[in-house]
Amino acid sequence: MRTILITGGAGFIGSNLVRQLVRSEQYRVINVDKLTYAGNLFSLKDLEDSPNYTFVQGDIGDGMLMLDLLHRYQCDGVMNLAAESHVDRSIGSPGDFVQTNVVGTYELLEATREYWQSLAEEKSANFRFIHVSTDEVFGSLGDEGAFTESTPYSPNSPYSASKASSDHLVRAYHETFALPTITTHCSNNYGPYQFPEKLIPLIIAKAVEGKPLPVYGTGLNVRDWLHVEDHCTALRTIYESGNVGETYNIGGGTEKSNLDVVNIICDTVDRLTGSSKKSSDKIEFVRDRPGHDFRYAIDCSKLNNDLGWQAAVSFEQGIEATVKWYLANSDWVESTRKNGYDGQRLGIDAEGNPSAGITASDMSDTAPNQNEDCPFEGVVFNKLGKYEDNRGWLIELFRNDEVPAGNEPVMAYMSQTLPGVSRGPHEHVDQSDLFGFFGPGDFRLYLWDSRKDSPTFGQRFTRIVGATNPQSVIVPPGVVHAYKNVSLHPGIVFNAPNRLYAGQGKQDPVDEIRHEEADGSEYQLIDA
Repeated sequence: MRTILITGGAGFIGSNLVRQLVRSEQYRVINVDKLTYAGNLFSLKDLEDSPNYTFVQGDIGDGMLMLDLLHRYQCDGVMNLAAESHVDRSIGSPGDFVQTNVVGTYELLEATREYWQSLAEEKSANFRFIHVSTDEVFGSLGDEGAFTESTPYSPNSPYSASKASSDHLVRAYHETFALPTITTHCSNNYGPYQFPEKLIPLIIAKAVEGKPLPVYGTGLNVRDWLHVEDHCTALRTIYESGNVGETYNIGGGTEKSNLDVVNIICDTVDRLTGSSKKSSDKIEFVRDRPGHDFRYAIDCSKLNNDLGWQAAVSFEQGIEATVKWYLANSDWVESTRKNGYDGQRLGIDAEGNPSAGITASDMSDTAPNQNEDCPFEGVVFNKLGKYEDNRGWLIELFRNDEVPAGNEPVMAYMSQTLPGVSRGPHEHVDQSDLFGFFGPGDFRLYLWDSRKDSPTFGQRFTRIVGATNPQSVIVPPGVVHAYKNVSLHPGIVFNAPNRLYAGQGKQDPVDEIRHEEADGSEYQLIDA
């Protein structure tokens, strides 16, 4: 069974790819996703208990985390689908696209190169880095012709420019370092689990609700449409059989104008819902997108001829199935609205000027202060929110108005722990600790309830916390605690106790029972 690291696996294409590979039972999938607005774990709820599936929340821009995961799971390949991908958003917030699509790809390439160079000869020879890109890097076509793998790059939006930049980095890492990379360019995807900012799910949702249906410009812009299942099958084929250093175009062979697509969706929704009203009567032509490419078309004969792949889902079949899926999964659609997006236009304001609107950082799914259960009384876990923009990131570790009474910090410190090294186990008589684990590094946190009057006396609890699972935790008196750095690089831990170390002026005895110094201690750092 091959182990694949898939980045962006909670997004639209990524979640469909993860599901296809996991269900094949021929792959072990490590899914890494930052969980911005478009990443939705609800899309993968059916895989939560699969033994060959692991989810890690993380950012491809965190090179140390990527390297750690590659080593930890001994990956046989990487499929990079992590990207900011909506053209309208790139008009209002181009910095987000440069940060993820360019800088993030660089960090992932660097981590992959270091890992790949450490592999034994056979594993190294079979390793692949698949970079998933877009046909938009080629710019706009006229009425005729199609993009081939040799078409010159001519990106016209911040999104396509950022993807073109990442493509060039991938090519450079193959040519310079011999990293076994393959790049793919796909046409417009559609299908289940697509965030409703994109044309097809947006029109389905608005048609079902009887709302106006916005169509940019004249609606005559043409796209080639590819069902996401066909795209995922192509990616698997390329991973298994593609030639290193090559580029492959992936298309559905179905060119349609945006207006034609909207009308087909309207007819399908009306028929499936039994509506007596024509949804197409709600079509409204709105101001066009700045730099809107007129036509895309993909020539994927290289993939057809060299690797034997063919698109299997016709547009008619795919649209029918897609509309049925959205009608049957209104709970999933509703889950995408929890962060404030409700079908509004992004990228330009009412006057047609570039506007940030709702940004990726505004709609992050990593909201803070979500309590997670622990059976020990007084132990409180909180999920830490990491707010990122083009300046860097910010994490709110605690607020005194949210800390349980009696646990308010009076001092704070940070410590670095080397790989494989542990701190503890120890406990306090009067002191509570408020730890923050947010990276770099991952830690296995160990807790034991040593309070004899507690209903959980003698029980043990462990959790992985840190870069892949940012958490704060309050540890009350009488709960023995320890943590071990399980990463391949030094890790940082923050602590804000509610008592001064050694008291005022450091004149009092230290409140600490150090079980790590006791022979035959019952508190052992065993992972199982």
